[in-house]
Amino acid sequence: MLGLLGVGVAALVGYGLVLSATLTLPRSDEHPQLLIYSAPFVLTPGIHLADSGLLDRLHRLEYRSVATSPKTPGEYALTDEAIEIFLHAQEESRLPARVVRLRLVEGMVAEVLSLPDGQPDPMAVLEPAVISGMRAGSKQVREWIPFSRIPPLLVQTLLAVEDRRFFSHYGVDPIAVGRALWTNMTRGAVVQGGSTLTQQLAKNLYYSPQRTLRRKLQEFMAAIVLECKYRKEDILESYLNEIYLGQAGSVSIYGVGEAAHRYFGKSLDELSIDEMAMIVGLIKGPNTYSPVKNLEHAVERRNVVLQRLRDQGLVSETVWADAVNRPVHVVLAQDALSDAPHFVDNLLREVEGGTGVGIPEGARIFSTLDPWMQQHSTQALQQGLTKLETTYSWLTHAEPPLQGAIVVLEAKTGHILAMVGGRNYRVSQFNRAVQAHRSAGSLFKPFVYLAAFEAARGQSAVGLTPATVLEDEPVTLDSGTGPWSPQNYDRQYRGSVTVRTALEQSLNVPAVRAAHRTGIMPFINQLRAFGITTPMPNNLSVALGSSAVSLIEITSAYGGLANGGIAVRPSAVINMVRETGETIWNQTPDRRQATSPQGAYLVTSLLKGVVDRGTGAKARALGVHGPLAGKTGTTDGYRDAWFVGYTADLVIGVWVGFDDERPIKLTGAQAALPIWSALAMRLLRQDRPDFEMPEGVVEREIDPHTGQLATSQCPEKVSEVFIAGTEPTVYCEVHGEGIWDRFKRTFGFF
Repeated sequence: MLGLLGVGVAALVGYGLVLSATLTLPRSDEHPQLLIYSAPFVLTPGIHLADSGLLDRLHRLEYRSVATSPKTPGEYALTDEAIEIFLHAQEESRLPARVVRLRLVEGMVAEVLSLPDGQPDPMAVLEPAVISGMRAGSKQVREWIPFSRIPPLLVQTLLAVEDRRFFSHYGVDPIAVGRALWTNMTRGAVVQGGSTLTQQLAKNLYYSPQRTLRRKLQEFMAAIVLECKYRKEDILESYLNEIYLGQAGSVSIYGVGEAAHRYFGKSLDELSIDEMAMIVGLIKGPNTYSPVKNLEHAVERRNVVLQRLRDQGLVSETVWADAVNRPVHVVLAQDALSDAPHFVDNLLREVEGGTGVGIPEGARIFSTLDPWMQQHSTQALQQGLTKLETTYSWLTHAEPPLQGAIVVLEAKTGHILAMVGGRNYRVSQFNRAVQAHRSAGSLFKPFVYLAAFEAARGQSAVGLTPATVLEDEPVTLDSGTGPWSPQNYDRQYRGSVTVRTALEQSLNVPAVRAAHRTGIMPFINQLRAFGITTPMPNNLSVALGSSAVSLIEITSAYGGLANGGIAVRPSAVINMVRETGETIWNQTPDRRQATSPQGAYLVTSLLKGVVDRGTGAKARALGVHGPLAGKTGTTDGYRDAWFVGYTADLVIGVWVGFDDERPIKLTGAQAALPIWSALAMRLLRQDRPDFEMPEGVVEREIDPHTGQLATSQCPEKVSEVFIAGTEPTVYCEVHGEGIWDRFKRTFGFF
């Protein structure tokens, strides 16, 4: 027995020596975290105070409203005539803290002036916000606070609740262990633990959370070794900076400094006693007692901590009574706290693919994300899907549930301003905006007609114009795999229709006739030029969107139309720099002329008609006004619902469907368009400009029934656009010419 005991003691001593040589406490300069920033917001003349969400942006960056002129960075003052902002210093851009004055005219910024000199300031920007961080392979954000900067009252609160004898034990507290054993035995369940702060720190740093005897012994030994090796203050510093304190979206909150910032928008020395109590209360159950998830439980736990402080004489009766009755003021609601998890995942893949190497520790990645747009996109998808489930009974309680995705792009740069890859990232990290490939449906039709418009440039007989008349009648064609008889979605036929009418009403038969007339390869080549990379069969069914695409691909393709035929590959990254500010990698824009500006403008003109009179007209009924182009998409069997719409600056794509491709029994106009419209009303400028007509496009009045030049005898006339040289030259042969028409034709006037 003595021999066995001796061997056991020797083994423990040996294990303790090994731990002493290997266990170290983390320091603030070890493993610096990767930080990911949003895009800066440029303060420029022309932005509207409400449309741009400027005040919301200031609040997200924790700027404070003051009644007089701002005196310190982070303050702003608003009047009817101007808003003055004391901007924070921006080290990365070498911009000092300074005051700018935005002169307002009817809510719009007319001038941006630097104070006090009153000169125009072209460099005024709101600083980028931290949207995520990475450390040790997980998404987390933490700010390391030295022990000397941690308020003594916060330390006292922690010890009062978690380890009263911290400064008198040597890593293990026999009294606390005995008390916990007795309490658990008398109550017949595990209701109390006896671990010291040092044991908790050892478990968090070195071991798994599994409750096994072996793990408990390891934790026991590690705690004793840490107590022998480090000062009590060092152990407390590590504990207070390493403790997990909840989630901000998909980002884990570690440390009391980050918790103070995330939950209350304050530094540690600004916290009140009730806020300190709430942070300490989170340790028992960070997500159970989170004030942004369950405020009632959070307040109950806070009050338990405050009661402990009163019982131990750390606060007076008056202070206790005031603290327990004080309402909780959380800085951000849960949806605003969330980062952009699908966007961040996509960004990290883009950086790794672009650099070809790993991302160095401590790097700073500046992204294209607009947090304000991201927040509204997330809300629009969540609320829109919930409304669909409430409205249509067959969608209610579906398992797996109805899903959706949203992408918002800047047309000229391809910057991804917002990305929502699903309705709940915690449940599914699958990014439906990028990784899902679904049948495009009618979203391909504009590119069918675009290929035909370009074919008409050389007076080709197979080319088309917006006024060309196509037959919407039953037809059987050789699709490449055999005879095929396409049908319209409503099984109805409308006789002779112009290309404009065919696209506005999303008619299948005319689209297939157009693809058959021009050939399938010009159409496929056009899609490739706009960045569609998915496999496409060489048969006519692809004209109706039988091939699968990702939401970001098809949204980017429509962005090329908005950008005058210049397709820009979508990107989530601006650049990446080292902690010292040295640039590691810049994202080079991938731009290509996918089609002519004239062809792109013609398609945009048709897609404006889709929104004004066609399958997308519901957007107008839902309150979306101003210049706008877009297209609905509904796939075979009603499995996918799409809507992609754009202005001259912004492109928004929405997809709705089930992951397992069950039919949702709804069209793009019914399922995707309402979500798109709700988001567009928040993001689109009310005073946005119309699409600019490029040189080489001409307008003519035509008879919509014949597609020929309208005469004074035609009962109906419409204005139509053409690529110069492809416009009709024959006057309407159905209604005949008047004298004035003959004069114009004779002398070549139009």
